[in-house]
Amino acid sequence: MQIKRWMAGLLGKVMAILSGRPDLEPSEPALAARGKYAPKENDPLEIKFVKRFTDSGGFFLFSDLHQEIVNNLVSINLEIKPRAFWSPEPEVQKLLQEAQVPIAQLPSDADVMVTTAEALVAFTGGIMITDNQTGGLKASQFPPVHVALAKTSQLVDSLSDGMRRINNATRVQRPQQIITLKGKLDESVRQASADPNKHRELYLLLFEDGTL
Repeated sequence: MQIKRWMAGLLGKVMAILSGRPDLEPSEPALAARGKYAPKENDPLEIKFVKRFTDSGGFFLFSDLHQEIVNNLVSINLEIKPRAFWSPEPEVQKLLQEAQVPIAQLPSDADVMVTTAEALVAFTGGIMITDNQTGGLKASQFPPVHVALAKTSQLVDSLSDGMRRINNATRVQRPQQIITLKGKLDESVRQASADPNKHRELYLLLFEDGTL
């Protein structure tokens, strides 16, 4: 089954080129063609982020309802057929139970890690997470597929805005590590000699505040 990118409201303005699953290894002409759809300075944050994220190989799904979030987890399970899902976050574990997907007790026994997020950076198309989401794991220890759950209110323009958001949310206990998840086709990831994002499949389940 092919997962589609569902977009609603303002997100519905994203061009049709973003509506299907991107090729995992696009040809050079295909990459060049996608370039003309690059974000414009006056694009809303939602559009900037979705364009950057999907162009880097990320898989994007938008949910209007709580049940749609659950259904999207079911769809991911049916599409990639992992051994199991894993999450260190109790609220996410409840969602996985609702979706009735296989759940591992240890990250080493899972193919999919599911977490919430701290910020979505429009400028880079990256997803910022911290110790709050990682359960103490380093990025190199994550399972090969990562599913991030995020609210539209977590969209920010730049990395500095993302850091500011994290600092404001963690005044009592500062995170020991901050990780930015990116699609494996992101230019900085492709050019790096070593990057934990290089071989990771990245999904984003985006929803409005109050949906979860």
